[in-house]
Amino acid sequence: MTVYADVLVSLNILITYIFLVCTRVICKMATNRFLVAVGSFIGGFSALIIFFDIKYPALSILIKLLTAAVIVGVSFLPRSIRGFIKLYSGFLTVSVIFGGVMYFLEITINPEKIMYYNGTVYFDMSLAYLVGSVLVIYGLFLLVQYLLDKKVSNENLCELKIFFRNTAVSLPSVIDTGNNLTDGLTGRPVAVAELSEVAPLFDFKELDFLKKGNYESIPEALKKYIRVVPCGAVTGEGILLGFIPEKVEVKTKTRVYINDYCVIAVLNKQLSEGEYRALLNEKILQNSREEKRIESNVF
Repeated sequence: MTVYADVLVSLNILITYIFLVCTRVICKMATNRFLVAVGSFIGGFSALIIFFDIKYPALSILIKLLTAAVIVGVSFLPRSIRGFIKLYSGFLTVSVIFGGVMYFLEITINPEKIMYYNGTVYFDMSLAYLVGSVLVIYGLFLLVQYLLDKKVSNENLCELKIFFRNTAVSLPSVIDTGNNLTDGLTGRPVAVAELSEVAPLFDFKELDFLKKGNYESIPEALKKYIRVVPCGAVTGEGILLGFIPEKVEVKTKTRVYINDYCVIAVLNKQLSEGEYRALLNEKILQNSREEKRIESNVF
C-alpha cells in the first residue's frame, strides 16, 4: 500500500482532535480550543513515525506514550500531577478503544484499504472522503454528548434561593453528584455559585473583596460570614471564597428543601452557557431541616 504523507497527517490530526474531545468529556474538563488544535497537530505530525523502521516494539510503544503525554500536556495544561494522570489515562483509554476498532476493521472489512501500524491509522482513500467520514463520526459523537448532557441536566435541574442579610436571590442550579466540597472547619456542605448571580447580596466594597480575594482586607461586615473552601479539580488544587447564608431553599421538580447549615462558595466566571448558575452538593438536600412535597412540576 502506498502511504501519502499529506493524507496520513491530515487524517491523524482529525483523529487526535476527536480523541481530545472524548477525553475532555470523560474527564469533565474544560479546555482552550486553540490548545486542543495545537495538540491535534502534534498528534497528526507524530503519525509520520510510520515511515521509520523501528525494530524494537518496546521503543515504538515508549515513543507513542511520550507523544501522548506531550499531546495531553499541551492540550489541557494540567496544573497538578493528579490532574495529568487522570487526563492521560482518559486519552490512553480512548486510544486503546480506537485501536481495537481499527484492528477489527483491518481484519474484517476491506483490509487492503486500511493500515494500522505503530498506533497510527491510515486509510487508502481520497482525502475528501476521509475528512467527510471523520466529520460525520464527530458529528454523531457531539449529538450523543448533547443528548446525554441534556438528559442529565434536566434530571438534576433545580432552583436555588439564597437568603442573606434580609436579601434573597434565586438562580437556576444543578445537583452535582461530583461536588463533594465541604467547609473544612465546620463540615458544612458547599454549593458553588457564580459571583455575578449573588452580587445583589453584597455592596460594592464586598464584591470587590470577593473578586480579588485579598484576605488582609476583609470588610468588617463580612468577617463573621466568610469561609475559605479548599477545592481540588482536574486543573489542580485551589481555594474558593464563600459565605454562610441565613438559609437556602432548593426547589426540585417534586420537592422543596430548606437548609440553614451550608456554605455558598463564589466563582468569578461562568459555570455554563446559561443552563445553570450554581452547583449543589447533594448533602445540602440530604441534610435539610425541612422538606415539602409539591404536586405540580415547577419546570
